[in-house]
Amino acid sequence: MDAKPNAMTFMSIADVMMGAAMFGADQNNYGVTYGFKSFQEHWACHAFHFTEEQLTETTRSGEKKHYKCSEVGSMQHQPPHWQTFITWGLNLVTAGMMIGAVTLGPLLSSILGRRMTISIGGLMCFFGTAMVAWMAHYNITVYCIGRFVTGFGCGVACMVLPMYNAEVATLNIRGLTGSLFQFMVVIGGVVAIVALGLMENWAQGFLIPGYFGLFVGIGAWFCPESPRYLLDRGNREAGKAALQRVRQGDVTEEIEFLEKSLAEEREAGKVSYLALFTTPGLRFRLFVACYLQAAQQFTGVNAFLGYQSDIFQSAGFKETEINDIPGGPAFIVQMVFIVGCLTGLFLIDSRFGGRKIQLLGASALMGPPLLIAAFTHFANGPGSVTADMVYIFSFGFQAAWGIIPWFYPAELFQMKERERALSISTFFGFLFNLLVGMATKPIFSYSPGLLFLIFGALNVTNCIFVSVCMRETKGISLEDIPAMFDSPGGVDSKTAPLKSGP
Repeated sequence: MDAKPNAMTFMSIADVMMGAAMFGADQNNYGVTYGFKSFQEHWACHAFHFTEEQLTETTRSGEKKHYKCSEVGSMQHQPPHWQTFITWGLNLVTAGMMIGAVTLGPLLSSILGRRMTISIGGLMCFFGTAMVAWMAHYNITVYCIGRFVTGFGCGVACMVLPMYNAEVATLNIRGLTGSLFQFMVVIGGVVAIVALGLMENWAQGFLIPGYFGLFVGIGAWFCPESPRYLLDRGNREAGKAALQRVRQGDVTEEIEFLEKSLAEEREAGKVSYLALFTTPGLRFRLFVACYLQAAQQFTGVNAFLGYQSDIFQSAGFKETEINDIPGGPAFIVQMVFIVGCLTGLFLIDSRFGGRKIQLLGASALMGPPLLIAAFTHFANGPGSVTADMVYIFSFGFQAAWGIIPWFYPAELFQMKERERALSISTFFGFLFNLLVGMATKPIFSYSPGLLFLIFGALNVTNCIFVSVCMRETKGISLEDIPAMFDSPGGVDSKTAPLKSGP
């Protein structure tokens, strides 16, 4: 069956995928915003009461240097309370994403549908950013709750986005449209970096992810609900109407195929959380989905984004140079992100690309630059070398590791498995995002070179995982993919079952 997408297929998936821009904007805006003088003046001068001793440090020449409270971010050895505040400001969002993805996300997507869940997640993200920017004033507790709510809403939406894509896209564009998740992450990051380069208001900086959330919260209602979800709930007419909105030509044959597949799954019953971990083939697919999400964090990308102000300062850039447009390193990283992501988008469903080959090729492009950056730091080499290595790493990441881990897990599961399996894999992605975020600051404070060395080595382990555990799913129908993992030894796309569905 050769189901053909129409313009609404691309428009609806692109619309809801703007939810990923919430994640991208927050990952990038925080790493810059906490370095703003306005942020430090607002929080360090009014919420914290640093003593003169805490704001004084000894220079390498042995002289005492005193800083104003609005300059606390420029200190080489910042007060412990401030370091904790900055670290949790980043990681509370990640913790919220993690919990939202594994709790409310799957519950709402099952009861209310994919579209409503995405909308709720977007509006929650906006409310969280509004708490920080407009309601917290100088209250650290309200600030922390707002950061958590921001992440919670983002996690609810992001858990459902790959599911919506897998259930709406046709097999010949599933990789392309699934890659829009990371493309929107990049767009959110670019918008954040450009906006922050033109402003100095920390509150507006924190609101950037919320504005994306507000757009998604409203825009999702202009998109059709997932046809597979409606059919699975027994609403044939609504499911057929939704499918017709995202297909060219008559959809009768596709509807009959989907109903037959869903009926067989219903007869087998919905998979329990326990079965996900105890059924041999299914357990392996869950492992692949979860480890792939973790491996994305092992690349080190969110460590470099979350603390980019510190990293580029350690490379010799002045605080005022980092956000310059167009020559600042933070802006250049975003431009490289766009080029890398577009490259990955064009390759993913083409005869030149694919899931495995792009991941392996990207890892080969990412690991060596990180090792070079590490040795440059150890040898006190020029900071420009470190910056160039980060640019090369950024291109490689977006060409594969940025896009594939977000949609590949959704391809691995049947309808009866998808909601619970994706909630777990998304949880693992955000969990390792949190762990990396928590570990980055201490490691970086001890040695920037060590941070680059660790992530350079972890990229090597990613190559081993991809080579041994992953299967190529390009051009394979969703209904046929599980057998590629469940059969003894597995199969690749050349020996996979013939396409039996849209």
